Amino acid sequence: MWDNTPVPATISPEVARRLAVRASLLTDPRPGPPDREGIMTVVRGLDRLQIDPTRAVERTHALVLWSRLGSYDQAEINVLLWDEHRLFEYAAWILPTESYGDEAFVMDHFATRDGAWEQRVRRWLATNDGFRRQILERLEAEGPLPSRDFSAPPDLSDWDSSGWTGGRNVSQMFELMGRGGEILIAGRHRGQRLWDLPARVMPAATRIVPPVADFADTKVVSAVRRLGFADERAIRVRVPYLGAADVTPAVARQVANGTLKPATMDGPIGPIEGYVLAAEFDALDEIAGRGWRPRTTLLSPFDPLIKDRERTEALFDFHFRMEIYVPKAQRKYGYFVLPILHGDRLIGRIDPVMDRRTGMLTITAVHVEDGAPIDDGSVGAAVGEAIRELGAFLGAREIVFGTLPEGWRAGLTGSSPSGAGA
Repeated sequence: MWDNTPVPATISPEVARRLAVRASLLTDPRPGPPDREGIMTVVRGLDRLQIDPTRAVERTHALVLWSRLGSYDQAEINVLLWDEHRLFEYAAWILPTESYGDEAFVMDHFATRDGAWEQRVRRWLATNDGFRRQILERLEAEGPLPSRDFSAPPDLSDWDSSGWTGGRNVSQMFELMGRGGEILIAGRHRGQRLWDLPARVMPAATRIVPPVADFADTKVVSAVRRLGFADERAIRVRVPYLGAADVTPAVARQVANGTLKPATMDGPIGPIEGYVLAAEFDALDEIAGRGWRPRTTLLSPFDPLIKDRERTEALFDFHFRMEIYVPKAQRKYGYFVLPILHGDRLIGRIDPVMDRRTGMLTITAVHVEDGAPIDDGSVGAAVGEAIRELGAFLGAREIVFGTLPEGWRAGLTGSSPSGAGA
């Protein structure tokens, strides 16, 4: 009996990195123009943008778009969200509206498992069901409102948590109702989320919850498309609410129908078995050769390319951890560090701070990774150009440099090789 199981191709770590960078839309040419259509291309290509309030440099969703599009008008994001409704906001993500069906699956499965946290959510919502119904009735009558317009009723029980949500009972009710899809974010006013009923935020026809197998198939293909090269662990963590019993068969189905091709990365710590989209599989020789179009740019600490820290180390040999919550004296690299992507390598990181009052972008330090081309002036110039592009995007009137590696100093600062730098 013939075995029709595809024989995995063997790819090098270099090709695996290039697949990852291409999938993250970080090669040349840029994925689109710096306008609304370009923003939509990026959000669709990455599946979603993470929202995080930290603004030591700029908010992460804005930086993720900048890394791919260059300077653009951030007001265009709000147009896409609240005027054209081509994007929507859910659970600290910005997503394309056409993906609302898949997110409805996530909403329907929110807090349905038997973990301790999920059980606590269900008990708390049931105990405070009167306040929940009050919110729905008032939104129906009055339209979009911020959570701060609601006062906690006397009998509202505390949301008991040791984290920042502890005792924030009103906002936590809105958050949990939003996660479950009972209410949705209809807009923002002075940074505050405005909540409304789903029927008034989303077209009813878009909320078609897919069956489990269809959801698993869609998410498996999406994960490999976004990662370039992905092992099953990386795929599984990107398929919410489903475990191996659903994800593994979905992978097998996509291999059987030819959508995915098995591939093995022969890495320094041993082989890693994974999968590549068929279209990318057919282009492996091109990616390994003259078809590779590299760029140099800076990445948000939450950029999709590096957010999976385990995968980042396996592919790029780059150890990266956020140091926001590390005491200042104990930080190794800085508060809000941006890794430097140069082609298919992460060659260093910068420690920037943007002072919007003075218009000054301070690059406190530039750190170079072991093995990076430190004596190559063209690399320093490419990194310097990326920093200047960042400054232009942020509206910086001045860029000030602190500690710099000597081999890159002239390129970073735009000074002559003998200059002292800025």
